[in-house]
Amino acid sequence: MHPSIAQRITVLEGLRTRTRQATAEFYQKPNMIAPPLAPRYIVTPVGGNVFDVIERSTGKIITTRTGINAAVSHSHELEAKAQQFNVKQFGKFLSSWTLRFGITLTVFAFFGSHM
Repeated sequence: MHPSIAQRITVLEGLRTRTRQATAEFYQKPNMIAPPLAPRYIVTPVGGNVFDVIERSTGKIITTRTGINAAVSHSHELEAKAQQFNVKQFGKFLSSWTLRFGITLTVFAFFGSHM
């Protein structure tokens, strides 16, 4: 690659990083509401009143539905299901709860042995 192109790519990547950082700092200010996240699932037409529901992050086709209303309602159902409390979130919650409980017991045991 030509050195000037490589330098330009490096500069642009630095600017993109700084832009993301400035945006994050902006939304950390009080009374600033972050914009909603982009939907996880998108509906694309295939043809002949057939629509695919595609996961944006992977580009994988989840289902194919006949009719736009059916496809959009199915994508909304998938969004709602993805936002529910799942096993991974429960594991993180249980782990943090156990850690806090253990620290509390350790503090009580430490102060109880010194009194």
